[in-house]
Amino acid sequence: MKILVTGATGFAGGEVLRQLLDDPAVTQVTQVTVLLRRPGSVRHPKLTEVVLNNFLDYTRVAAQLNADACIWCLGVSQTAVSEAEYVEITHGYTVAAARAMLAANQDMRFCFLSGRAADQQERSSTLYGRIKGRTERDLGLLSANVFNFRPAFIRRAHAGQKRPLVPLLFEPVAWVVNHFTDDFSVSVATLAECLIDVAKHGAVQKIFTNRAILHHAPAARPGPLQHR
Repeated sequence: MKILVTGATGFAGGEVLRQLLDDPAVTQVTQVTVLLRRPGSVRHPKLTEVVLNNFLDYTRVAAQLNADACIWCLGVSQTAVSEAEYVEITHGYTVAAARAMLAANQDMRFCFLSGRAADQQERSSTLYGRIKGRTERDLGLLSANVFNFRPAFIRRAHAGQKRPLVPLLFEPVAWVVNHFTDDFSVSVATLAECLIDVAKHGAVQKIFTNRAILHHAPAARPGPLQHR
């Protein structure tokens, strides 16, 4: 199996990469390939880096896109860029990549890290909800093997993980509210476990809400998740 990962230098994508490289089932024969704008700092015998200058054009790296699955964690906050940039990064990059990857292997599984507010009808009052929903919808038109993940607030798995100040201040609230509902937050470790398991084995459902992510039992390791 070959798994492609994007957003590997970010919070969620970094945890996905860490778990994949630590997974004894991922051998040197089963490669993890990350798509990056510039060379990363991680070195590992299982890891291959593909540096891209343009995430809208995959012509130069087409031969390296033949994979069994992709875990797409690349993204940006809608408050960090202009509306046009947000649409290009969230929708343009993702759909262009999926087209190129599916051209290399039409049976590949594409796992898209979306968000709780995603609305495929684009009726959301937020840009985030509309564009994430548009991306989900357009990915679904490309393949039946697209899986969308809609976590709510994503917590750190351990205190050593770095996060901006605002999410850090919000974490104590999330820990409390999480005792009363499964719809409020999820650990980044649990999210990564779910993404990886669906990338490896597929799933019947196509949309994973926060609750579904929390209660997903990995096929390779039956039983409850440990990082809720």
